[in-house]
Amino acid sequence: MGISSNGRLRRGLHLLIASSLLLALLASFWPDPLTSKSDALDAHLTEATLHSSTSAMSLTTKQRALAAVTGPEFYEPPSCPFYSHESGALSPYGAEISPVLKDVAERGEFVPEEYAMTSYRAAKADKGYLNGALKEMVAKGDAGKKYPELASPSKDLHGGIKAPILVARYFEDTPLLLQKTREAVRVHEVGEVSENAAVATALLIQQVVQGVSLTDAISALTSNEAIGADTRASIQQVIDAVKAKSFPDATAAVAHFGKACPLPGVLQGSVFVLLTSGGYVEALRANMLAGGDRCSRAIVIGAVTAAAQGGDAVPAGWKEKTEDYAQIQSLAEKIIQ
Repeated sequence: MGISSNGRLRRGLHLLIASSLLLALLASFWPDPLTSKSDALDAHLTEATLHSSTSAMSLTTKQRALAAVTGPEFYEPPSCPFYSHESGALSPYGAEISPVLKDVAERGEFVPEEYAMTSYRAAKADKGYLNGALKEMVAKGDAGKKYPELASPSKDLHGGIKAPILVARYFEDTPLLLQKTREAVRVHEVGEVSENAAVATALLIQQVVQGVSLTDAISALTSNEAIGADTRASIQQVIDAVKAKSFPDATAAVAHFGKACPLPGVLQGSVFVLLTSGGYVEALRANMLAGGDRCSRAIVIGAVTAAAQGGDAVPAGWKEKTEDYAQIQSLAEKIIQ
């Protein structure tokens, strides 16, 4: 029996947020990739073969080898050089989209003016790490500015990471979905690059939720004129690279397209992982092993693979280790009632 759109959406939304809270959060941002599992099993494992970052040099070889063998999720201790979070807690990107989830669940719709102030207040109260866009939002909010004047010229995936929640609410109305997606981008970012990446992400998730195969949904993005030409071309580059077998794995591909947060690389890396992985767990592990901005990539990858895979793709052990999973699930249910 096929999975209904609502069933796909339910799973995709739950697992998307789980990815941002549970994998993006715990795996964090490692500037350099972990070794592959086969490397970890090598009897002659060395510091060099683990490609460890400077920030992780205090970890023993045994600790890193164990993480590589058992899987990179819930890597202990969390090794992000930019912030210190407990395992299972929200990453900065998770903290950024959590207010969207709560706001849409409680309000029943996405209102950019209202969400912008919710995001401003949440960022201002956050005593942890804030990225550049949120720092700029706080400064502008303190100066009395409001939506859409709170945004930054940043070219990261701030809009794209909100797409799964917007798809959950608006997946049956494409014009409204695209309108709300563009409005959501403008809360934190300005510019066509960011808007087009978010629109591409929303359309991809929407298509998979509605039952289109993952490969067909990605291919369709390259001819959809709702997406800017440059973004379409960047996605086609990934499709061509996969067909040509240009890279041996996601780690090499992400290194080529760009490990850091800026577009188009962060979206290209996400698409490569989606096209070359066999399911939710495999895709998210490949993403974590690749290094760089695995947080925002994990949100997109988790949403799409969960919707495509169907069933309860998040392993029970991951749920148990994730803070606030029950609350997240409850809010997701509320959005798609």
